[in-house]
Amino acid sequence: MKFVDAKRYKKQVKDLYREAFPKDEQAPLSFLFFKSGNGRDSFYAVVDKEKFVGLVYTVRIEKLVYVFYLAVKAEEREQGYGGKILKMVRKLYSDCVITLAIEDTDKTAADNYQQRLERLHFYEKNGYKQLHIKINEAGVDYELLGTETTVTQADFLAMMKKYFGSVMFRMIYKRTKIE
Repeated sequence: MKFVDAKRYKKQVKDLYREAFPKDEQAPLSFLFFKSGNGRDSFYAVVDKEKFVGLVYTVRIEKLVYVFYLAVKAEEREQGYGGKILKMVRKLYSDCVITLAIEDTDKTAADNYQQRLERLHFYEKNGYKQLHIKINEAGVDYELLGTETTVTQADFLAMMKKYFGSVMFRMIYKRTKIE
């Protein structure tokens, strides 16, 4: 299994991205492809023996990495690809603390509450810990997980401000309660 430039599998990446993430959680794909060319952000197609199986998009600022998007094709799920992708991300960024966001598991009335708990369990099984940091990204409530518990909300928000720029950052995180 390997990571390759997502542009090589653009149609498959586009189809999976649109299928895997709700519309309100999607950044414009053109923006992701544009940002991934800057040397700090990476957009990968995940390929197993030349077969497209998933995607991963990461942002790295100094020693902090954010796994912005990770998805495995529906027909390839339950085959260990998600865990393998997370291991590859950890190897790729072995000198960094890796973070990611999942839908807030405190929202017990959510229609997909069981799915949220399953997602949390999956990431915990793969070495991620709850950071007890809540964010609201473009109107969606998330909680952060990380490979280390040393990350603060301020660390994460500073990284995202560098990623998006001040104006976009204010628009995207305007509902986040600063701790």
